[in-house]
Amino acid sequence: MAVRPNARTLVINPLGHIHPDDDSTKSVFLQADGKTTATTGDRHVLLCWINYQDEEKTVTQILQLSGGPGNYSFHNPVVKYQSQQSYETNTFYTLGDYTRAQRDRIVEIARGLDFNMKTRVNSCRTWTRQLFVAMMAEGLLSQEIFDKIDKDVPLRKPEAEASIFG
Repeated sequence: MAVRPNARTLVINPLGHIHPDDDSTKSVFLQADGKTTATTGDRHVLLCWINYQDEEKTVTQILQLSGGPGNYSFHNPVVKYQSQQSYETNTFYTLGDYTRAQRDRIVEIARGLDFNMKTRVNSCRTWTRQLFVAMMAEGLLSQEIFDKIDKDVPLRKPEAEASIFG
């Protein structure tokens, strides 16, 4: 008998028990909100790979910093449907092809990032920059791919929190 996930798990990871990651080598992508470079404001980014695909649907596993200023969180795994509209309205950058062990290592790195989840000045683009720098240090991402994404998205450099006593 299959174990049914609890209600909270189903909200955060609605398809993880149906389409979990497998041991195949997969392309990993950075998905950036919209089709243009963000010079002001924020542009949401996330990492994703396909866990299941047929003619009717695509199911992706995603790594992202969720929430907003002062209330960020990281949940993993998160497996969701990827809509056709998402492909049409967002920009996708291929990071490369990764084995299951390499994807698991990326998840471990993401979990271990030193990122202030209560930040009001940094964002998912800052978190992703930190993840990519750590991936490059372990040979999981090339400098060339990082530079292209950093220029196009761009990824934000960490900023110090403003003092409330300022």
